[in-house]
Amino acid sequence: MIVERLKSRLFYHRLPDDFAKDEKLDFLASKQKTDVSWQRLNPNAKHTWLVSDTEAEFESFLTIGSKQGKRAKSVEDEAIFSLYSPGVSTSRDWYVYDFSSRSLSNRMEEFVRNFNIQVYLYSTEHPPPNVDDFVDYDKLKWSATLKRHLRAKTSVKFGEQHHRLSLYRPFTVKHLYYDRVILDRPGRHDLYFPTDSSEHENRTIILSDVAYRARTFSSFISNMIPDLHLCSSKDAHQCFPFYTYDRDGGNCRENITDFALARFREQYADPRIDKWDIFHYVYALLHHPGYRERYALDLKRSLPRIPFSPEFRAFARAGRQLADLHLHYETADRYSLEWERMAGQIDFRVQKMLPRGKQPSQFGEFKWFDSLKYNQSLTLHRIPERAFAYRLGNRSALEWVVDQYRVKHDKRTGITHDANDYSDDARYIVDLLSRVITVSLKTMDVVDELAGLGFR
Repeated sequence: MIVERLKSRLFYHRLPDDFAKDEKLDFLASKQKTDVSWQRLNPNAKHTWLVSDTEAEFESFLTIGSKQGKRAKSVEDEAIFSLYSPGVSTSRDWYVYDFSSRSLSNRMEEFVRNFNIQVYLYSTEHPPPNVDDFVDYDKLKWSATLKRHLRAKTSVKFGEQHHRLSLYRPFTVKHLYYDRVILDRPGRHDLYFPTDSSEHENRTIILSDVAYRARTFSSFISNMIPDLHLCSSKDAHQCFPFYTYDRDGGNCRENITDFALARFREQYADPRIDKWDIFHYVYALLHHPGYRERYALDLKRSLPRIPFSPEFRAFARAGRQLADLHLHYETADRYSLEWERMAGQIDFRVQKMLPRGKQPSQFGEFKWFDSLKYNQSLTLHRIPERAFAYRLGNRSALEWVVDQYRVKHDKRTGITHDANDYSDDARYIVDLLSRVITVSLKTMDVVDELAGLGFR
């Protein structure tokens, strides 16, 4: 992207999205200003200079959520969801996440003890005005929020009730120590998943936040607390739950507004439409390839807006199918892969899985591999190319599993996260790979069906 400013006027020329830095610099060096096809830009009402051709159309749709609505105490905004918030931002993932519940408990008990010592010393000594000159960086991972709690002399109490399951990355569950002091940005997830029982009944749609940098917009679903960077380590994600609760788990209430329910029933002249139908309709529409392509620039600027498709029931059914696939992936059928066994008995523990035979895909601008070295005793073959077409951020679902399920060690903290500790089932990871392949293929089947439906 090149922008030239002339007498308070903006002129714009767009280079291909996949141009590297050197290619952009070469373009600048080889062109005179008169050789470039400049486009005159005019700002919209929000003072945005670079607007899409579909902006007016997109703005006419029903917004999925609004800041005004989620701030209101008594007035319901004209949006589909009342409350939403980003995924959990910890600023100390190595400490508060782990595949092993026991390891997390031992580490957090020590973390709490060290933090409380710092609070005690800060309260009883004469600390310097600059808190950075006081805190102990060797035993704790500090952030601006945790330092603020220190200045407020807020001590914390260790408790197993803070142990929760979290969807850390797609198809990757970790144990999370959810404490509103220790987590940097805990969000509202103690209102969405306040107790273990809420994980059995609630669902939250997770989608790319505005200004996402991944190649594609992402949408996923969870029945547990999601991480801020669920589908991309560089991008934030917003979460839209079906239910909200009080922090003690009581007072369950639906988060889809009565306004949205009335609008959908009016639009389709169907009083049988309920809020779960709308929830699944939204989830399906966010997967529609035509919707994502047409409004790609709009989705980078604002939260999704939801058009009324002429095929409401078809979308609602597709959304329910996708939700079932993505929530219950651990019980999906295992895809039949070819196992190449090395000499001796198979060891199912992983260190780091290694793809073999990467090559360009016919399904998009990405690479796929047909073999995976699981460990020294096992290599998996005949991985289907189409499985890689199911993308979450810049990776396929399968690549997320390969990336996350390994042994990782952080040199600074000395902490190790070992994916082999997550399950007592020795075959859990190798079976997870084959199950996620099945989920990916079935997801693409549903997406292909959605592509044949009109979305506006």
